[in-house]
Amino acid sequence: MPWALVTGGSGDIGRATCLRLARDGYDVALTTFRNVESAEEVADKVRAEGRQAVVLRSHLGKAGAADALAEAAIEACGTVDVVISNAASGVLKPVGELDERAFDWSMGINARPLLMLVAKLRPRAAVAMSSPGSTRVLPAYAVVGASKAALESLVRYLAVELAPSTRVNAISAGVVDTRALTHFPDREGMLADAEKRTPAGRLVTPEDVANAVAWLVSPEAAMVTGHTLVLDGGWSLTA
Repeated sequence: MPWALVTGGSGDIGRATCLRLARDGYDVALTTFRNVESAEEVADKVRAEGRQAVVLRSHLGKAGAADALAEAAIEACGTVDVVISNAASGVLKPVGELDERAFDWSMGINARPLLMLVAKLRPRAAVAMSSPGSTRVLPAYAVVGASKAALESLVRYLAVELAPSTRVNAISAGVVDTRALTHFPDREGMLADAEKRTPAGRLVTPEDVANAVAWLVSPEAAMVTGHTLVLDGGWSLTA
C-alpha cells in the first residue's frame, strides 16, 4: 500500500491531512518534534481507519534533519509515495527587531525540508503548505513571509526538474483557526476581520486544507504541478 509522509502531523492541519489520506487508502508516517503524545493519538486514529501508521521524531529546523528524516522514512516505509511538507515555524517580529538567527531559523524550517525531502525521496506527488504572507505584507511576518516565498519558488523548480515522475504543488490557505495562530499578534481581531471579509461566509478549516491536499495528490490532478493553490474562500480578493 502507498505511504504518505506528513511533517508536522500532530498539528491541526497535519492531523486532518493524516486522517484524510488514511481514508483515501494511504499508510501514514507523521513527524513531530515536541508533541509526541499528540502525534501518537493521530497515529492511533489512522490505525482505526485500517491503515498503518508510524511516528517519526524530527527537529526539522536543524541542518541535516530533513536528510535524516528521509532515511528514517525509507527504513520505516520503504517507498514514500506522497510527501506533505506541513511543519512550520518562524520568528514573528517587525523587521527592526530581526537578526540573522531569526532569518536562518524561519528559512530553514519552512523552506529547506521540502527541497531535501522531495529530492531524496522522489515521491509521486508532494504538497507544501504556504501562506498569504508569501505575496502580501502581514504584520510582524517579514522573515516567515520570505521563507514562504522561497517555498513557493522551490515548488516551481522541483516541479520542472523532477518531472514527469514527481508532481509538486503548494497550498496557500487563508486564515485558519488553529493552535498555531495563538502565536500571532491580535489573533482574535485577525479571525474576526477574516470571517467578516471572506465571501464564502466562513473561515477555512483544517479539513478544507486536507481535502485540497487529497485532490492535489490524486490522479484527478495529474496535470497540476508547480502551482500554488489559493484556498481562502475569496478572502484575498477583498483584502
